Formats: sequence, C-alpha cells, structure tokens
Amino acid sequence: MRRARTNPAAPGHAARSTSLSLPLPLSLPALVALLVAPGLLSSCGASDRDRPDVLLIVVDTLRADRLGVYGNERELTPYLDAWAATARRFDAAFAHAPWTLPSTASLFTSLVPQQHGAGGSLALDPARGDGGFRSLDPRIPTIAERFRDAGYATASIVNVDFLTETFGMTRGFEHIDAKTYASNREARSATETTDAALAWLEVNEDRPCFLFVHYFDAHAVYSPPPSFRRRFADPRDREDDDFVFGTRAQMIRLRTGELALSPDVIERASRLYDGEVAYVDSEIGRLFAVMAERDRADSTIVVVTSDHGEEFLDHGGFEHGHTLYQELLHVPLLIAWPGRIEPGVTSSIVGLADVAPTLCELAGLSAPATFAGTSLAPYLLGAEYPPQHGHMAHGNFWGRAKRSWTEGEFKLILDLSRDAPGARAELYRWRADPEEREELGRALPEVRRRLIGHLVDQERRLPGLGTGPRAVLGPEELERLRSLGYVGEDR
Repeated sequence: MRRARTNPAAPGHAARSTSLSLPLPLSLPALVALLVAPGLLSSCGASDRDRPDVLLIVVDTLRADRLGVYGNERELTPYLDAWAATARRFDAAFAHAPWTLPSTASLFTSLVPQQHGAGGSLALDPARGDGGFRSLDPRIPTIAERFRDAGYATASIVNVDFLTETFGMTRGFEHIDAKTYASNREARSATETTDAALAWLEVNEDRPCFLFVHYFDAHAVYSPPPSFRRRFADPRDREDDDFVFGTRAQMIRLRTGELALSPDVIERASRLYDGEVAYVDSEIGRLFAVMAERDRADSTIVVVTSDHGEEFLDHGGFEHGHTLYQELLHVPLLIAWPGRIEPGVTSSIVGLADVAPTLCELAGLSAPATFAGTSLAPYLLGAEYPPQHGHMAHGNFWGRAKRSWTEGEFKLILDLSRDAPGARAELYRWRADPEEREELGRALPEVRRRLIGHLVDQERRLPGLGTGPRAVLGPEELERLRSLGYVGEDR
C-alpha cells in the first residue's frame, strides 16, 4: 500500500485545511521578496524582541547534490533554491556519521560520535536482538536543553524511532511530536509534518521558539505523491506504484549479500527518490510561506540541513550507513537570518557539530562547555573565515568499520575492519574529484601518512566524555526497527 499523502502546494493534490492564502507555487522573485521583507520570517511573536526564534529543519537522507543551489539541474528544489538567495550556503558541510542516530546526536551536542556515545551497528549476535544500539549519554547537554533553560518554548517534530526518548534524543524539548511506524510505507508525510509544525507555532506566540522539524520522506521506501511521481519517476513508473525498492526484505538481503543490485533498478529507485526530494521541498516552501503570511515582528534564524545522504551505486552499493564517501557525508547546510546574516556562499569545511554553538551565539546564549564544534556566528555576521579545520566522521551502521578525515583538498578514509591488514587507507582530492573516483594513496604516500597521523592525533585528543548507555528496546520498537531494515530478519 502506497503512503496516502496530499500536498496543497502541488498541482494535482486535494487541498488540506490550512491558513495558507498565498498562491503556490510562488515564482522565485515573489518568494525571495517575501523572505527578505523585514520581520516576515518570524515563527513566534516573542515578547522579548531581541531574542530570535530558531527553526532547525533536517531532511532525512537528503544528498547535497539534489539541490539546485548545489548543482542539480533537474529543478527538484525550486523553493529551497529561491530561499537560498536569502541564506548563507555552506558548500563543504559534512555529517559526522552516515546514519541518523549518531549524526543527529552530533548536531544536537556539538560532539563527534566517539564523544556523545549514541550509535550502534547491525546486530551480528542473534541473542542480543537489539542492533547493539546505544543512546545519547545522559550527562551530555543538548542544544534543546540550552534553549529551554534560556526560556524558549522548544518542540521536536520527528518521524523515526532513533529521534525518540528511547535514544535520548528528546531531552530539552517541552513538546514532542514523534511518529513511528510499523512499516516504512506508512510514514507521516511531509504535508502532515508541515501541518504539525505550523499548528505548534500558532499556539506558541508568547515566547521565543526553538523548533526542530524532521522530514522523513526521502528515506526509503521511495513513494512520492502522484504529481511528483509523474514529474520525476522513470516513464515506466509514473502512472502506478507497482515498482517498489527499499523494503525491509530487500534491505536485509542487500546487507547479507543475497541481493544483486541492477543499475536499471537503482536508477529507477533514484528517480523516485528525486520525486520525494521535490515533494519535501514543496512542503518546506509552504512552511516558509505560511510563516511569512503570519507577518511576525521578530526575525527567525532558519537552518536547513540533512543527517546524511543516500548511495545509488556511486561506489557499488545502495542506501546509507555503510560507507564514508561523499554521497553519504556531504550534506546541505543553509543558514538564514533576515537582516543579520549576509547571503552568500562559504567554501570552508564545516561539520554538523558546528551548528549548535552557532545557534547559541546568534541567539545571544552561552554555549555549554562541552560543545566542541566551532561557532560560525562571527563569520556569518561579517568576520573573515579562519584557516579551515579538519572534519572527522565514523559510525557505520553496517558494513566495514571506517573512519574518515577531511582536511584542505584531501580526504582520507581508513578501513578498520578486522580483516584489514593494519589499516587500509584511501585518499581522494574531494574538491577536484567530488565523486571520489580516483584513489591517490599510492601516488601520494606522504600525504596519506600525514593525514593518517592527523586523524590519529585528533582522536587521541578527544575528551573522553562518555559512552552512551545501551538502548533498551521494547518489542514494538524492535519490530519497527526491523521493518526499517535496522535489525536483521532473524534477530
């Protein structure tokens, strides 16, 4: 059964009850005019006019290269592309892990996965039966806690188990709207997610707001609404939903090596994924338009990013959680604050761990002492960027254990699997070779050794803040994670 979804912003969809009266889709000039008008992008009428509201949007499984402003030519994201004209775009933003739990925990805590403790891997021991998951270390403060303690109304609207209380990901949120599903095909739609966000904003007008909105549609199974299917799917798949890829059974067979990946099938899946991305874009456009229509006086700091990308045979595989190549780690990062942040493009290397201290400083709050990322606020407000720092990632959910270190023009990936002799290293010039096709380790051994040394040195310097406690999953939670392919069929 295909997910039943409607979208008032898209042609061919039945209208839902909404306060929206602006015509959609808006032209690019019209949307930009709305977004840059003074005070229009404020979500809550905060009584303290000096305290901005904050809207943090994460589009699950969104590759950076699917946005037009990141080079995509299929016109998948007209709303975000228009809004990006009002934002600072970071072209070299990276996740710290290739799947949701550890990556989003880094976003919330400004720490890399080795520090915050949240993560795990596909269960190899059937007796454990829980995927070996660990939740966020309860001693580590989160950005939601910091804003709540500063008097903000805080809310989390999410669509997957990994962002719920079980995994320590709801701390600091006063309002929690978490939807979980017995099947990936029953996930809450982007339309419903936007409706939930707008409903919460409408009843929270007396305090500054911190709102986290998580869209799940771009995650497999890919099943865009009919109008988006007709526009972006392979011609064979435009009029019906008989073709399905990314189901529980397929994920299990893929990870055990029993499922061969046909380029034709993966290309068809990729086209449906594009339809999902376009659908989410339209709903983010609706969210922005309604916020503008409400004409709040105060400004809002808006962040749009992703927790990780998705692979479509880029390096011979499919989905996420199994490698540290660019298709999984390179994420969009756009930050806007009308009248404060100068729009433009920044090419410096940044990580999701940099977002939390940035939001604290922009909002005039001191960051918790544990936040280890770099605040980008001074540079967003006009200062020159300092020399680029390196970026660390790890935390494969399945597949081989790996670490990565990105520094300057080079990226190192270390294979730390038990059967790897010592540490198998790959080296790429990620800017010149964004698809990471040309491995340079043998050609540039000195560079490889230098980056290995830097990675080892950085890991040694990490403060040992904690290891997350083992996540105790109930039968229903375990079954839901099985349905998403996160726990093996026999576990």
